[in-house]
Amino acid sequence: MQILFLFWFSARNAANALGRHLDQQDQRGVDNYLGKSQSFADLESRERHWLQSQ
Repeated sequence: MQILFLFWFSARNAANALGRHLDQQDQRGVDNYLGKSQSFADLESRERHWLQSQ
């Protein structure tokens, strides 16, 4: 029974770590995107183009 608990605990920790890693990658992508904009108008223009492409 302890082995099942240890396996479940390890799997849960691995899933949480993967989720954190993916969130950090998403945040880096957002930061890079926002860092490229020179002004609010540029950011607004990029957003409008993105929405039109969807």
